Amino acid sequence: MFQLFFNDILLVSKHRNSRVEVCVFFSFFFFYNYSIAQQRVYPLTNKLTVDSIFEIKPYATKISYDEKAGNLFYSTISGNIYEVFINSAGGAIDSLRYSEVDHGISSLQGLYFHEGILYLSGNNWTSTTGVAMISKGTSQANGTRLWETIVSSDPYPSASPTGDHGFSGVSLDPSGQYIFVSSGARTHLGEMDDNNGAWPNCRETPMTCRMFRFPISSLPVHLINDSLWLENSGFIYATGTRNAYDFAWDGNDSLFAIDNSGERDDPEELNWIRQGKNYGFPWNMGGNINPLVNSPYNYLTDPLVNPNCGGVAAGWFLDDPTFSALPSNVTFMEPVRNYGVSGDYYRNASTGMVMKASEEGSYVSTFTPHASPLGLVFDKDSVLASPFRGDGFVLSFMPGGDSTGFSPISPWGIPCPFVDPSRELRQLKLVYDAAIDNYVMTTLDLVSGFYLPVDAVLVGNELFVIERGGDMWKVSFPFYQEEENLLFIYPNPSDNYAFITFNNDKKELVELSVVDFSGKEVARIVEIGVSQLTINTKQLACGFYSCSLKIGSADAIHATLLVK
Repeated sequence: MFQLFFNDILLVSKHRNSRVEVCVFFSFFFFYNYSIAQQRVYPLTNKLTVDSIFEIKPYATKISYDEKAGNLFYSTISGNIYEVFINSAGGAIDSLRYSEVDHGISSLQGLYFHEGILYLSGNNWTSTTGVAMISKGTSQANGTRLWETIVSSDPYPSASPTGDHGFSGVSLDPSGQYIFVSSGARTHLGEMDDNNGAWPNCRETPMTCRMFRFPISSLPVHLINDSLWLENSGFIYATGTRNAYDFAWDGNDSLFAIDNSGERDDPEELNWIRQGKNYGFPWNMGGNINPLVNSPYNYLTDPLVNPNCGGVAAGWFLDDPTFSALPSNVTFMEPVRNYGVSGDYYRNASTGMVMKASEEGSYVSTFTPHASPLGLVFDKDSVLASPFRGDGFVLSFMPGGDSTGFSPISPWGIPCPFVDPSRELRQLKLVYDAAIDNYVMTTLDLVSGFYLPVDAVLVGNELFVIERGGDMWKVSFPFYQEEENLLFIYPNPSDNYAFITFNNDKKELVELSVVDFSGKEVARIVEIGVSQLTINTKQLACGFYSCSLKIGSADAIHATLLVK
């Protein structure tokens, strides 16, 4: 399955033994004078440029932009926050501005500016407990910040080493009325973790696997680690998230969050987060049922478990007769469906074979396993030129490996994204599908070569990316110009229906004509004020079709649709 992101891609198919073979020809090819030796991070399209800014401090976690100061800031896991000063030549220096001594958070994972106010989130851990915190830093006339703890919690059970995800991403909603924060799981797949006997029979707690929302007017807040208290507090926005480390709002104010799935070869998720919904953890990860619900369970016969992974050695995949059965009164929200062409590998649950969804005419929910998507951002104000305008972008934290999920350049060995090269900036083109009341998307890799990229922020037409232990990079996009217009067809090829999306800022009359290769018009749609049309491709014969769209008095724009 291919999407026509660029006008310079032509798709030609041959039908042979009921199989569609797609040959891709590039009518325009640009050879980049970038290489790993010259610059290890490089664009995959000539529409972008990539520049190294400078080397940042190790163990970076988040990056944000302070519009009032006009500068970038980034944080490290130890609680340090650095201000970045970019010079006219494109280089930069950083300066330590705040630390744990100022804001009080020793394990810092969230960093966000809103109207010059700095919001931080994280935890203070001991060997057996954790306290969740959100701190607020307000600028003072003398250049310092007044720090306040605006959210805190009771101490709650921490896990054995490497288990706790804690308070991570923090942000304000588009209205500026609510603070959102993700509270991740303390387990890997819902297994029992007593932390060396400190918490007998403990799995998750009332504080974990939540997306919290706090009205600004209610602050400060202290959270009690009690199910009934939390359920009655009104602060729980959504449940069943394992590690929604990054979340962001799109141009329609829909909230999306990325979520990784652990050491089993389950897909990593992108979810449309809605109030009161449950996103499945620990019973459902990446669209797959947690095998621990099916006792007796033997990981040696599970094609999605690598017997050499650390989770096996730690005992996470042992048969667990006390694991909770699937709840019968809860509907789990499905992750966003990714129809490719990137980040869409999966392992067949029956055969163990690595497959690519777009080559199967299918989808994955949502990304290649173990990719650890991070740095989710949207062109919320539609300032970028097509074909990027209004879209989402995400990084892949882990470097890709071989078919077993091993990568020699990964700091943790297996598991890694199998076969998928990873280490990229990926474009997300999302479309709402009323038939399933959810979003679906197609994807494309834009930039390659990052190593452990952890976060990104979009400032105007420039996307700044930080690595966990490496550099800060600047990806420059073209600005939107009002006269431009391009068609986007999803999914393409199609065997059910296809969405036709386009720019129609002036809400003009649109006319779509669909013509087969004999020149016969097989469909015509006329509507006013819309920016998306739908074609029922089940009614069309297999083959190629030319789609011509006329918006108002402008010249028609064209794209090619393949029906399977």
